[in-house]
Amino acid sequence: MDEVRKKVEYRSSLRSKALIKRALLELMQEKAFEKISVSDIVRKADINRGTFYAHFRDPHDVLLKIQDDMFSELTTVLNEYTPDDVMLDPVPVFKQVSEFLISDIAYYRMLFKVAGIAEYLSENKGRIFNYFLNSDVARSLEGKTEKREFIALLDFWVSGVFNVFYDVVLEKIPLRLDEVPSFCSKMVSMSTTNGATEFLKILMS
Repeated sequence: MDEVRKKVEYRSSLRSKALIKRALLELMQEKAFEKISVSDIVRKADINRGTFYAHFRDPHDVLLKIQDDMFSELTTVLNEYTPDDVMLDPVPVFKQVSEFLISDIAYYRMLFKVAGIAEYLSENKGRIFNYFLNSDVARSLEGKTEKREFIALLDFWVSGVFNVFYDVVLEKIPLRLDEVPSFCSKMVSMSTTNGATEFLKILMS
């Protein structure tokens, strides 16, 4: 019985957090973040203040959780693959990211419209960089001049892919999310004279 009760409470907790996060994003489409109060959130989410404070301290805490959850989901996807595999064939990762965004596109569209989210994504590119810097390719270039080129290429790829997903979610460019994986893969492969795969093979040789 206790196990059943725990599962019910867990599901209730997840639901409450989801309602709170969505309520904040909806409110941020209506007015400036600084003007949003806990009262606004609980009214929009149709919960009581006690439920809010059981999970969050204030609206800023909710926004940080929303942002961190999104990045955690992305790193979870990446960690299913080795960085070398992703560099040689990024399509599976791009597909999972697309599916993740499509699963609740209205939510992520609201999030991407939030002021400061682009800067947050840019500031956290370092997490993605560290993932790729743990690759066999990166380790093989330690102390070589090619390491600088590799890092520059990573910056080009990561920034470009981030921006395409960001703009597609916000409908700034005429692509569907399910088209982004193949498009970004082509973009990555065309980013060097011989193609990305060949470039990596040269660096690893």
